[in-house]
Amino acid sequence: MPRVRKASGVREQDLLARAKALRQSVDGLLPRRTAECPPERFDRLREELEEVRTAADDARRLDRLARWGEPLPKAFAGLLKFALEPTNPLVATFPIPGGEASFAPLARTDREAEVAVQQSDQPDRLMLGYLAWTRRGFHFFATRKVLWCTGLDPAPPPEFLAERLAELPYRLAESGGQRRHLCPHLAAGEARPYLEVGWLGADRTFAVCRRCTKDDRHLLSSLSEGAAVPDPTAEFPVSVALNVRCSAGEECVHGELPELPKALARGYELGRLSDQQLLDLYADEVRPRIERTRRTTLVAGGVCYQGNLSQFLDALHPTAIERRALEEVLGSVDGYFEVEEPTASRALEKLWGRHAEEIVRAIVRDPDEARRLVDEARGAPGRIAEILKRAQRRSDQKEVLEALPRYDRLVREAAWVDRVAREHRTGGDASAERTIVQGIPREGKERGLAYGLLVALGRAAPHAWQFSGTEKEFGEALAPRARALLDAPAPDYDRALGELLRAAGVVDWGALAPAAPTDE
Repeated sequence: MPRVRKASGVREQDLLARAKALRQSVDGLLPRRTAECPPERFDRLREELEEVRTAADDARRLDRLARWGEPLPKAFAGLLKFALEPTNPLVATFPIPGGEASFAPLARTDREAEVAVQQSDQPDRLMLGYLAWTRRGFHFFATRKVLWCTGLDPAPPPEFLAERLAELPYRLAESGGQRRHLCPHLAAGEARPYLEVGWLGADRTFAVCRRCTKDDRHLLSSLSEGAAVPDPTAEFPVSVALNVRCSAGEECVHGELPELPKALARGYELGRLSDQQLLDLYADEVRPRIERTRRTTLVAGGVCYQGNLSQFLDALHPTAIERRALEEVLGSVDGYFEVEEPTASRALEKLWGRHAEEIVRAIVRDPDEARRLVDEARGAPGRIAEILKRAQRRSDQKEVLEALPRYDRLVREAAWVDRVAREHRTGGDASAERTIVQGIPREGKERGLAYGLLVALGRAAPHAWQFSGTEKEFGEALAPRARALLDAPAPDYDRALGELLRAAGVVDWGALAPAAPTDE
């Protein structure tokens, strides 16, 4: 029911100004017709409006005309009578798409006709007075300046089409002259879920993918705003698609999916759902059906690979570490698994919550170490790929170090050289150089050993100023054996370490630890 309130003085002046303009001509109450629009009904309407205009100074006649006849002439008569006997009228409001309309009840007619006459300088409000005509097949299109009628022809005037295209809520490009307007992802051929709105009268379709849709946009309203047509649902059809490509056709779970449910379609048509909400609710609607499949079904970037794990992983372009982790987990996952973006990191992120330990154990075989790494990752979350690299690095380092001999005791010089050599194997030249420079002793044979190791690493020049001439000469003589230690395979490590230390004059430098007992 319309809300009613007293009109303001400004509102009264608006009514008087509109009445004054229409006393001069009724053209402002009639739409502009295209060549396809039949003139007969509009000629009769013009005659009725002119009859009212000729009675502009006859209050009694206007009062009668405001009670009998067609809605628009009655509303016109009520406005002219108000101009003769202005009062402070009541103003009523009622909801319309996109807001509300207000009017002063001045005649015994419908509210849409009152709005159309009292605000006839606004084409979209004038159109309200012709809504009943659409039931007879007429089409109306309100641009910012003109109300058009195309009669039974659904094709919009060029001016109206141009305005709608200019005010689209998304950046859509016309595809190949096919009158298809697509978002950048669909235009590039990407397989993404999308919303499509057709405009049959303009012979065009408009499609936007889920990634582009917004929660505050409504493509259908943007296209149909300002249009009054006999059957909006038929002339602006709405559809959605998951848009999954699968070589198996109807044998795949995606082969035959239900259409957009009527309840969702109706909610969208009434403006209760945004573009994004419609796509999400449709996905929620069909997801249980898709996920009921008992067969392994792998989907990445809108492409279904069914149970072909190798092809699925190829599509994700994983690193060697990522591939190993994904193979470990997905090899035991049944049913449906999908990632919208075809990247290994997205797949790992989706799996991480339930399969974190399995993912890390694919890289780190020691379960205790794997669990410790998972706990660290959860305490300081980061990109899964970085976590896996860290896990791989630690696992590799542990494997390298475990392959080296263990010592029961080492003298000071031997322990220092051993620490540098092990750091080189796990961290490379830069790490070894840092260990040397941070621990250069003030005196003793370690200084010559330190310079020899720096020469072997090719990093001596920046640090030469810290060594005496004798120390540098001693270190250069040790450099070949230092290089041999750095390069020695694990079985030769003990021999290479001993040769370097003995060359430096450290004879009784240490002993191997007893071998750990093995289970028979």
